[in-house]
Amino acid sequence: MFENDYTINGKHATYLKFLAKKNSKDDQSAEEKGGSKLFERYIDVYMNAAIWGLLYSRTAKRDTGSEDRARIYADAFAKERENCVFLYRMVMLLDKTTNLSPEDRVDRAFRYDTLPEKKDEFQKNMELFHDYVRGGIELMYEKFTDGCTTQDDYLNRTYEVMSAFKKEIEGISYDDEIGKILK
Repeated sequence: MFENDYTINGKHATYLKFLAKKNSKDDQSAEEKGGSKLFERYIDVYMNAAIWGLLYSRTAKRDTGSEDRARIYADAFAKERENCVFLYRMVMLLDKTTNLSPEDRVDRAFRYDTLPEKKDEFQKNMELFHDYVRGGIELMYEKFTDGCTTQDDYLNRTYEVMSAFKKEIEGISYDDEIGKILK
């Protein structure tokens, strides 16, 4: 798990390149191409996208509509393996797209990747994880392209997003906040 290169295709590759400064090896930097440059590396976008996809219950299937590709190299996964495994396990435990018992969720998160007889189920789980990653990439791209054109816009939007996360973690929803304002 997370030992080989992983290629993201189509619009998700385009979005990933927009969000990251550069890849560790051969892609042209976002500064040369234009982009938000919110994340240093592709692996940073990948890990954050898994969280965004899970938090907002957003998944996306592989896009084959364009030839664009972005590759996250095995050496990036090697450096972030512990974090990626943690994110995978969290997604498998918290995913609500299937009606699994708590015991089955634990098995899926902690055992399927080690049992040879569960190889097919593990591959399905990895695809589900990558569906969340692609969904998260879409969300981040949407969030950081809507009304953002300058670096200051991106910084302001980043502040807004971080503030929203802080409030959500503290249990305050936007609906509650808007309701208080309207009253």
